[in-house]
Amino acid sequence: MADLDFEGENTRYGAHALHPYAAKCPPQLVRYGLRYYSKVGDVVLDPMAGSGTTLAEARRLGRHAIGYDIDPLARLITAVKISNIADHEVERTYTKVAELVEADLKALKGHCAARSAKARAVLPEFPNRDYWFDHEVAVALALLSHHISSVRAASVRRFLWVAFSSVILAKKSVANARDIIHSRHHHFEHETQPDVLARFRIRVEHMRKRMNEFRTQCQRALKTKSLVRLGDARRLPQEAESVDLVFFSPPYATALDYPRAHFLAVAWMECALGVDLTKYRGNTGNYVGSNRGATRGFKLHPRLETYDTAARVISRLAKQSGRQASVIQRYFLDMSKVLSEAARVLKPDRHALIVVCPSHIRKVDVPTHKVFREIGQALGLRPKQQYSRTIDPRHRLLPYMQKEFGRRMSTEYVLVFQKKD
Repeated sequence: MADLDFEGENTRYGAHALHPYAAKCPPQLVRYGLRYYSKVGDVVLDPMAGSGTTLAEARRLGRHAIGYDIDPLARLITAVKISNIADHEVERTYTKVAELVEADLKALKGHCAARSAKARAVLPEFPNRDYWFDHEVAVALALLSHHISSVRAASVRRFLWVAFSSVILAKKSVANARDIIHSRHHHFEHETQPDVLARFRIRVEHMRKRMNEFRTQCQRALKTKSLVRLGDARRLPQEAESVDLVFFSPPYATALDYPRAHFLAVAWMECALGVDLTKYRGNTGNYVGSNRGATRGFKLHPRLETYDTAARVISRLAKQSGRQASVIQRYFLDMSKVLSEAARVLKPDRHALIVVCPSHIRKVDVPTHKVFREIGQALGLRPKQQYSRTIDPRHRLLPYMQKEFGRRMSTEYVLVFQKKD
């Protein structure tokens, strides 16, 4: 078999570096799965599409692709990744938007600021806005947001929204924050005022270069259809036995809090995402792997009693923390629904590949890969292969406190299931 560690390989080629996103699956791993378990013209499904790695690789390899995700920012990023936008349209529209923003900024600095510029520079209201954003930065973001929302061409408008979001969620953010994408924000004071428009220009140029590279790569492949939709992996709006391959990398148990990781960008993007920040953050408890809303009391769910590994791990964890046991139990119950949906939509005799990493919670090993094997087998997905790969420590995203939480998990598993005929 192939070496799945991909040590030293570039994971940011083509469309894969458009926007920061936590816990992304290496595109080389997706490419391996698609090449060995599907063929040109097949339909590939990612029920937890995230930032669109599976869909982008499917396009490159001549596979049709469908992705679902409940996170609106994830869907926006994916939609841009798999799009076929004319570069000259992006360049022309960006130039116009930048000129309008520059003109408004100049007008606002005048002795008698124009009323029209003031009207376009209205700041959104959200908690601690002035703590996270200096006033001049906030004004520039408000103007950018206004002029991007006025772009007529939907595909170009989405492209510019992704660039807008990335200047906030980037490692070097225009916000007064660092470690944003980790979901654990830390306040950070810039030595000099960030130039929002300059950062935006750099991001747009970077994205154009990446998308031109991606477009060239796709020209060598069969023309296919790729789309991303709103959907919950536990209840997919997808016909039974309609896909040739399911490939996905679910969140870890006690996963990253994506709404908390994204909120500094989402706060400015209500018109782009169709949801305000309050509703967006209020949906956190519906994400698979979320620890929001977990109860302190614990009782083993009857559905998990039949899975020996799951029952044993959860019962052991309950002795230390009823709340943590409740979180993990809900995760396994949610993932049993996801696996059930994967089995339902998959054609007979075809494959489902799941990339998963075990967890270590309260110094209790949680062998997620073993639990998934048990659940999948019970749902008609026959375990066929199991591969392991070492996670590059440089790609670990969360700050880690080994003394408090125990040893770090460094091995990821690729589970290959085949649906019974």
